[in-house]
Amino acid sequence: MAKNNARKNIARLPTGKPENVGFFKRFAFAFESVFIILITAGSLWLTRLLDVPEFVRQLSSQQQHWRLDEIITLASVTVLGLLILLTRYSLYLRKKIQQQFIAEEEIKRLAFFDSLTNLPNQALCHDRLQHALSRAERNSTPIAVLFIGIQDFKAVNDKQGHEGGDKLLQQAAKRLSSELRSGDTLARITGVEFLIILESMSPTEDINAFAAKLIVKLAKCYRIAMQEMYITSNIGIAVYPNDGEHSKELIKHADTAMCFAKEQGRNSLAFFSKELQEQVNTKKKIAEQLLDAMDKEEFTLHYQPIVSTASNEIIAVEALLRWHNDLLGDLAPDVFIPIAEEIGIITKIGDWVLNQACLQNKSWQQQGYPGLVIAVNMSVMQLSITDLSSTVADSLAASHLEPQYLELEFTENTLMKDAKQSIVQLRQLSTLGVSIALDDFGTGYSSIKYLAKFKLNKLKIDGIFIKNIPKSAADVMATRAIIALARQLKLHITAEGVETAEQREFLAVSCVDSMQGYHYSRPVDAKAFALLLKSPPWLQTPQELD
Repeated sequence: MAKNNARKNIARLPTGKPENVGFFKRFAFAFESVFIILITAGSLWLTRLLDVPEFVRQLSSQQQHWRLDEIITLASVTVLGLLILLTRYSLYLRKKIQQQFIAEEEIKRLAFFDSLTNLPNQALCHDRLQHALSRAERNSTPIAVLFIGIQDFKAVNDKQGHEGGDKLLQQAAKRLSSELRSGDTLARITGVEFLIILESMSPTEDINAFAAKLIVKLAKCYRIAMQEMYITSNIGIAVYPNDGEHSKELIKHADTAMCFAKEQGRNSLAFFSKELQEQVNTKKKIAEQLLDAMDKEEFTLHYQPIVSTASNEIIAVEALLRWHNDLLGDLAPDVFIPIAEEIGIITKIGDWVLNQACLQNKSWQQQGYPGLVIAVNMSVMQLSITDLSSTVADSLAASHLEPQYLELEFTENTLMKDAKQSIVQLRQLSTLGVSIALDDFGTGYSSIKYLAKFKLNKLKIDGIFIKNIPKSAADVMATRAIIALARQLKLHITAEGVETAEQREFLAVSCVDSMQGYHYSRPVDAKAFALLLKSPPWLQTPQELD
């Protein structure tokens, strides 16, 4: 694509406090006018003392056709004064018009352009898109709207401050501008969101290639205050006329596609479609029902046993959240938990799960069952709370559960979201005496360097590695490598997703400490789990099962 020239910046006026103008300076033109009038009047008065008419007559006597009298003389002086006054007024008026023009241009700039990047803002973007749609309708040409969301910007602000964040946005805007053709529009919609209007675009493949090129360009290194910074982005694309015929509709659909791309991972893009819209509508319904789920007592906990490899006895249990809604039915946790995180209620739900799990474990102990460690999954939003250790301590105190019977599970991605903060939080939790487990190991982006720094007690191998064992040689090698690493770190090892006797035998030979999965039991409610504690099926003989 041909590159376009940068737009000329409109002259800016100072945006600080208004200047404190004095009385005489404010009315300078009025004083000047009075002064000129006084000079003119004085000149008229001096004509009497100096006998100017007589002087003029003597001059005019040399020309026979001149007939100047005293009235003409006085009029000449008056006209002279008026000319001086009009000249001064014209200069003053010209200056005022220039100032007013600059002020109007500045008002337009503030109303229609972003002050940081000098790009069109949301209002001007809507106007340009509307005009582009009118041209496209007349010429029967498509228009592509690209909604660009910048990710990881908070990390830049935290490290470089707002000034560093502003510089990064300016550099990102320049990179985007350099890829546009003449006639295309780049606008800054919100703080970290940009929008591009591409007119007369050819097929979808060209749009896809162009968007992918933008993602690559934005992902390159930024130099801010002598430091290297990186960001990621996601792009949603809506195309006229298939995805909408009005500006607001196209922007909304492009935004929807961008949010979907964000869910797919960093540096990804997505085109809007009817199927995607259906997913968004379903997600919206789930979010609406989630807001009232706790008040309606729709959440329950199910429990899955964790079995010792050596003794085949239940040594721990994992509490798993379940949700049944009258309108939506039963929803899987991997469906509603990400939505709960987005709408900001996951912390409230997480606190409820923690309290209920502690109460239930204490209840089993009071019923005479052997002490079990109950594992509770923690979200990234819970880990970001500064007083998480206090919340856990309150739950233990309210249930009278001893801390050694509680285990908190964190995924790799949760801990690596802010590794340094996670180290601080895990140390505080460890002082309470609770156990810390790294869940779903092998599926995230954890660093070996940080694994040693986290106060971990247990490592759980994700079921994705166990699923194809022993048939998959690659999974066998990966699982053995994870087990070796955990042994070096002196961590208890639990294998998740154990479904067959073959998998159990392989893991037992590989010296895994404990296992959980459908081979032993599916997650069940509290009453059914009490029956498992009384008589585990995997310990019974065929005659006892009959």
